[in-house]
Amino acid sequence: MIAVAGGMLAASASSFGQAINATLSGRITDASGGSVAKATLTIVNSATGFTRTVQSSDGGDYVIPALPPGEYKVSAEFGGFQKVTKAIVLQVGQSAELDFSLSPGQVEQKVEVEATSELAEPTRTQVSTVITENQIVNLPVNGREFIDFALLSPAVAIGDTTAGNTDVIVEPVTKLSFAGQNIHYNFIAVDGADDISTASGIQRGTPPQESVQEFRVINSDYSVEFGRATAGIVNIITRSGTNDWHGILYEYFRNNVMERKSPPSRASRKTASCIPFRKRSPIAMACSADTALRDS
Repeated sequence: MIAVAGGMLAASASSFGQAINATLSGRITDASGGSVAKATLTIVNSATGFTRTVQSSDGGDYVIPALPPGEYKVSAEFGGFQKVTKAIVLQVGQSAELDFSLSPGQVEQKVEVEATSELAEPTRTQVSTVITENQIVNLPVNGREFIDFALLSPAVAIGDTTAGNTDVIVEPVTKLSFAGQNIHYNFIAVDGADDISTASGIQRGTPPQESVQEFRVINSDYSVEFGRATAGIVNIITRSGTNDWHGILYEYFRNNVMERKSPPSRASRKTASCIPFRKRSPIAMACSADTALRDS
């Protein structure tokens, strides 16, 4: 019984890892379209220097799993062919394809493609939207609740939190409804960890906005690597360190002097007009006379 439970736990952890990381696959061919076997594929994370190297199969295919989301440079090389390098961006939970076509030439000759369009995911059937770091940083949001950006996805709205509500605990987050479904039918994950409260059945508090790299909002047709959801899924990943020193500084500033002034009451007019002056000064007597006139 313990072994079965351990196996289920390990499988669950593995599936969450697949949901967080990205997978890159593709095919290496020559100029005539024939497959190139045993070609060397190297992928390097531009921010951290994280590097993975694989070889293509006899059919020219390759797969690089478990890649943290981010910007990468991918190069393909084989003896007698020019080296080709492409710049790509992998997103959370993405299963992307990237093919290479090698032309004959010296290895020292390098063809570099800096701008690679968004990678296709031909094996995915799910309906999903990725909220990028650029959107999280630059779009306005009330209360710094970045989870509100999930409302940019199709068929996602703020759910009904009153009808039939029996929650004992009220979580301070936006309650999302996917295609009108109950707010308790979602699954929220942060770095692969379950972020659903067992007490309320909805999401716990979210991480700070600055710590979030991106998140994927999955509306439907998600695969078996996700569980505990019959409505929608929000898969959040936080930022990791890089080789460059950087930081963020922000400040809340709320002050009542910046608020719209309400018309002062009669009592406040008395106080405001008389406090600054001494009792026996001419201005104070004028102040008292003005107050008496307004009160009459």
